[in-house]
Amino acid sequence: GMKHNTVVMGWPYGWRRNEDPRSLKIFIDTVRCVTAAHQALLVPKNVSFYPSNHERYLEGSIDVWWIVHDGGLLMLLPFLLKQHKVWKKCNIRIFTVAEMDDNSIQMKKDLKKFLYHLRIEADVEVVEMQSTDISAYTYERTLMMEQRSQMLKQIRLTRAERMREAQLIKDRHSLVRMGSLYSDEEECTETVETIQMTWTKERCEKEKEYRGRSHFGDLMSLKPNQSNVRRMHTAVKLNEVIVERSHDAKLVLLNMPGPPKNVDGDENYMEFLEVLTEGLERVLLVRGGGREVITIYS
Repeated sequence: GMKHNTVVMGWPYGWRRNEDPRSLKIFIDTVRCVTAAHQALLVPKNVSFYPSNHERYLEGSIDVWWIVHDGGLLMLLPFLLKQHKVWKKCNIRIFTVAEMDDNSIQMKKDLKKFLYHLRIEADVEVVEMQSTDISAYTYERTLMMEQRSQMLKQIRLTRAERMREAQLIKDRHSLVRMGSLYSDEEECTETVETIQMTWTKERCEKEKEYRGRSHFGDLMSLKPNQSNVRRMHTAVKLNEVIVERSHDAKLVLLNMPGPPKNVDGDENYMEFLEVLTEGLERVLLVRGGGREVITIYS
């Protein structure tokens, strides 16, 4: 029988503002599961800007940014979209990224020949990425990302501590009420006096000192991880090029990077995706499963 090979999943809007990490965790865990199952993954972003079935685009383009060659799904999707009346009049533009020492002219010829054999009409452009120095903006953006990640961890930790403190106070008050049911007034007063409240003056001072140190001292002295700086640099430079050439496209299709192996990098991974797609109205992130390969014989 037929078996599905693609999963479509929504973007977790508001993950930055939400202290509860569940929406973020569900999203990235799903990406990991889909990748492990060798399924393809489609993640539309800014769905509210997508056209309805009653709309028609009479001009414009569907831009494909073929950064990682992970099968033919990224090439096949715009062709399939053009079979629908909404996208029928749009042109397909395919951008592939090359480094300065790559043979851009040969890459363009090979890609045009490949598309010709697939009978896909598209304009092809090879974008050369210059290996520029890491800018102060990239460094600052990485620092902000890591500070936010650290702060969220501390907020979740202190919130868990507050919950435990509240439960302790509740339990102790319950003991007082239970004691008052089985004793006279004198004994009850004695019990209340002997119970020490969790939030004493000394405890409050220590908590303020700890919070002040952990929230500001550690965060201000934080230095960005160099691998994160390099990844952020790549995301920033790619985004600049994509926005410059595809800001007026009706739809932008992008390779979706793989999720981190370590769960500690989940928030950083989401930040990279946000930076990569910043300033684009309609984006479809595509992650191939590695099995959907198209050839000239398809």
